[in-house]
Amino acid sequence: MSNSSISVVEPTSQPRRRYTVQFKRQVVQESMARGASIARVALTHGLNANQLHNWRWQYRRGDFGPVSQDATLVPIHINALPAGRQAEHYASTARGVEADAVDTTGRIELHLGHAKIVVHGAADPRALQCMIELLRT
Repeated sequence: MSNSSISVVEPTSQPRRRYTVQFKRQVVQESMARGASIARVALTHGLNANQLHNWRWQYRRGDFGPVSQDATLVPIHINALPAGRQAEHYASTARGVEADAVDTTGRIELHLGHAKIVVHGAADPRALQCMIELLRT
């Protein structure tokens, strides 16, 4: 015979906490503020940082209602075209040629906090908008 014993212990789990959509939205928006730390915001509200990451993903997906599309101004710097390129550009636009057809060798640099987007050639406005939206979050 063996000398092993088995004991049964009842779980002491607490009931699962439930949060309102308004609370989740508020916490997510706090975490998205400039300079906010996800870990610090989660700790402040007694949450696990992984839970907050999950809520942020749900928020972007639209689970907490429509995501605010408030306009955000982004500073830009425009460098002038070299003298020869300016004359070429103005001559072609005077003839009614589309800008995309004229200048496919352009360069756009966007600096958004921790990220930088560099586009060479003709830029697709929808693709740029999509990249900017993804980097804002």
